[in-house]
Amino acid sequence: MGSTHNDRHWARTLAAGVAAAATLAAGMLVAGTADAADMRDPFERSIQNGNPGLWANMGTITFSNGHKYEDMEQSLGVVDKVNGKNVYCIQADTLYTGTAGTWGEWTDAKTKPDAQRLAWLTDKYNGNTDDLTQAAIAGLIHQKLDPMGNEYLSGIQRLGWKDGTSWDTYTAKMNSLWTEAVANTPSNLDMRYQYTIGKRKGMVTPSITTGNGVEIAGIQYTATLNGPAVFDQTGTNTISGTTTGQAIHLPWTATGNGKVTGSVRRKIPKAVKLSSPNQNLMGPSDPETTSENITFEVLNNFKPTIESNQSDHRIEYGHAPEDDLTWHVDPTGGDWIEGATIKSTGTLYYFAKKPVEGRTTVKDGVKAATATVTGDKDGATNHVDAASITMDPDFMKTHPGATPSSLPATGWYTWVWQITPDMQDANMKQYLSTDYDWSDNVLEAETTQHVRSMQPTIKSSVSDAYKNDQSTVTGADGIERPAVQIGSAAASDKTDVVYLEKGSVIRDKVTLGVADVNGDGKTDTADWLHTKDGQGEGKETEDNQITIRVNGTLYGGMTREQAEQAQKDAAAGKTVELPRQAVKLATATFTTNKAGDYLLSSRKGEKPAGVWKAENGIDLTNPPSGYATFVYDITNKDQDTESQTGIKPSKDYPFAKDVHEAPFTADETIMPRLTPKLDSTVSSKEVKPGETTVDKLVVAKTNEKDVWPTYPQSNVTEGETPKSTPLSLDFHGVLYKVSDDPAAAIEQTDTVPDNAVKVHETDIKDVTGFGTYTTDSFTLTEPGTYAWHWVMTPSLTGDQNHNPLAALAWRQLTHGRVQHAFGLASEIVRVRKPETPRCEVSTRSQGEVTLENGRADLHDELLLRNCEQAAKAEFELWKQANGDQSGDVLITVTGTVDAKDGVHSPTVTVHETGTYYWREKVYDQTGRLVSYGDARKPNETVTVREKQLASTGMGVLPAALAGMLLAGLGAAFALRNRRRA
Repeated sequence: MGSTHNDRHWARTLAAGVAAAATLAAGMLVAGTADAADMRDPFERSIQNGNPGLWANMGTITFSNGHKYEDMEQSLGVVDKVNGKNVYCIQADTLYTGTAGTWGEWTDAKTKPDAQRLAWLTDKYNGNTDDLTQAAIAGLIHQKLDPMGNEYLSGIQRLGWKDGTSWDTYTAKMNSLWTEAVANTPSNLDMRYQYTIGKRKGMVTPSITTGNGVEIAGIQYTATLNGPAVFDQTGTNTISGTTTGQAIHLPWTATGNGKVTGSVRRKIPKAVKLSSPNQNLMGPSDPETTSENITFEVLNNFKPTIESNQSDHRIEYGHAPEDDLTWHVDPTGGDWIEGATIKSTGTLYYFAKKPVEGRTTVKDGVKAATATVTGDKDGATNHVDAASITMDPDFMKTHPGATPSSLPATGWYTWVWQITPDMQDANMKQYLSTDYDWSDNVLEAETTQHVRSMQPTIKSSVSDAYKNDQSTVTGADGIERPAVQIGSAAASDKTDVVYLEKGSVIRDKVTLGVADVNGDGKTDTADWLHTKDGQGEGKETEDNQITIRVNGTLYGGMTREQAEQAQKDAAAGKTVELPRQAVKLATATFTTNKAGDYLLSSRKGEKPAGVWKAENGIDLTNPPSGYATFVYDITNKDQDTESQTGIKPSKDYPFAKDVHEAPFTADETIMPRLTPKLDSTVSSKEVKPGETTVDKLVVAKTNEKDVWPTYPQSNVTEGETPKSTPLSLDFHGVLYKVSDDPAAAIEQTDTVPDNAVKVHETDIKDVTGFGTYTTDSFTLTEPGTYAWHWVMTPSLTGDQNHNPLAALAWRQLTHGRVQHAFGLASEIVRVRKPETPRCEVSTRSQGEVTLENGRADLHDELLLRNCEQAAKAEFELWKQANGDQSGDVLITVTGTVDAKDGVHSPTVTVHETGTYYWREKVYDQTGRLVSYGDARKPNETVTVREKQLASTGMGVLPAALAGMLLAGLGAAFALRNRRRA
């Protein structure tokens, strides 16, 4: 067999010595020597070692530089192993002769990238014994690194493979291996970092790529953090792994503050070269460590926050603006650092107007108080109450006595929470960045409306109270008219008045409201105070609003001028005081816990909210004529809040201020009309025929405080204030003849009897005040009994709707008929008949009667003198009451008997003790009443007593005899005292 070329003598260097091999295995490039005398023929060595590769057919290969291998078999593959590493020939035109050489790094810049790829390839397939694979690797090394390599491969192609492998198969294997080397040979090592949460968390990203910048899979690496940080996956500062062909992100967390150096290391073989005077060789070194470093800053802090939602978004005086807090973390600052306890200071700001989130800032408010809370984890909670709130000193200067539960004013209080490093304990400041300044600002959820006091409002309308009144009164003209008339500002007296007849029901309608204390544009339960059961979030309802007390007072007896001026002053906002002459007529009180309309009336049957009760000495059926006004007060001192809210009333609780509806505010005036009392007195009660008589009309007050109405003077110069002129009234008097008998009795009646004959009329005109007015004299010539009767006849002429004075008179004067009763004793004139004896009527009673067996029989005896005209008589039996005559009770009226002197009345049986009296009526033949006995006359009185028990003393007369004696005495007394004209 011919000479063999076994890819040139690698073995020479490999046999240089054990020490050199050991160093090479460690990845160090060192020089070594080989002794050619110790080396065997490389072909023989290759055969002996069994290194994989392919043999070409025997033949000659000639190089362009003149070198040739003639008639040799060529072996292409692993030359030998050095410490377990395959080595390959890189000098095809030089025959290995065993010369010494030096190992070193591959330094040729042009071929170094390919040498590194081939070093990676040879290292990967170092344990591979496939002949085709190793022959392809050897071919690639010649192709990429050997200047004569391509000529050599062309020669091999020409010779062909001894085992029959086709050249296409061989080159395909070469191409695939090269593609693999290009794709997987590490070329670049990089290390980058990025922050993910502040400077507390982030990632380092090691990168191992090919020369084309493609990430390589399968490369083992180790990453290290030198400084205050650890890898999240291991909890330590190191982590190892294998590349996957994709970016590697290694998350870390800071454990302190400072600089961190991150490094990544990986081991890859490098290309080494034996430079020899004979044949040069190439192989991979042991994998060597390569590293890349980066340095970055870390801060071990986070971003704590607070979620605030005040416990009650509407509180009342006596309650503090509490707050419920929940601690959280801003995700951009990472989760809560274990062991960190953070403080936050909240500031309570007062706002007069409701804050608007996003627009209102703390600069718009007043600092009122502070509180401090701590949190030690995400989700920790705090409750801020009165005990944890400290009032601000400056706030206290302007609001002395203020406390968390006694805030000074109605308004809005907002908690604003802040977290800064300066608030923290020294050992906790590290957990916040030095510039951390978190605040939740002014939020709606942290705003509480504080209602220190409510503010009730009151508006009353007397016209509304009377608008449905249907009562009427009949006037002097017989026409029925409404008893109530609602005036208006268009009236001639320029007052807004409701005019009433005396005796009308006193009414007013009150509208109770509440001011909009929270400024939301509506009034509802949020503007009202609530009972203890109505305190707390969402508990404020109308049902548990506090009950308040409203007091009303009616003042009267004032003039038109006073009322008119007061109404003007009230409308102008001036302070209105009641004149001294004002009379307190009545009061009314009602309580309620709701706004609305409330009727106050003097008539209980109308079921009013409050009843007008007359003051002592006042009769509401006869109030003073003149102008009257309703006044209402809702005062703090009158309220019972202690039992409802637990807080005593004060000058600003439960109301911000007392409510006082001034006198004569709009629609709060009434006028009881003038209704004078008429009486008259004749100058002589008894005259002779031909004598004159004069009557004196008395126009009197029905109430001592009555006011005479006035009207403004007309036809005044423009600009002048019209003077007040009293209304002028006319009175019409008529003298009636009642009987031809001068001694005839006249029964008092409300109307003129039909049998009365008008004999004289007169008028008293232009009466402008209370007083006595005298008629002209009048001569009476006919004997008989006469009586005066007076009627007020106001001249209400003209158009009452457009004639100012007529309209005013119509409003101010009573619409009812003003007169006096007919038959008043003071108004009776008797004209005597000449020498005519008078009929004298009297009676004689039993004096005293004993009640036996529950009964007593009573009778009366009629005594007549000069009463020839007397025809019939009847008797009335009355039981006398204590006090005046108004309480006496009529027992019976007997049937008529013939009127004769000494006749007895029919017997009447009574069954009760007491004092009784008789009154007799005597009639003439025509049925005319001749005489009517007076009440309670002693000689007509009968005393009914219980029967007395007999006594056992001496000198006792028999009862019957005693009774006879007493009866005799009584009769004698009666006879002495019964004569009556």
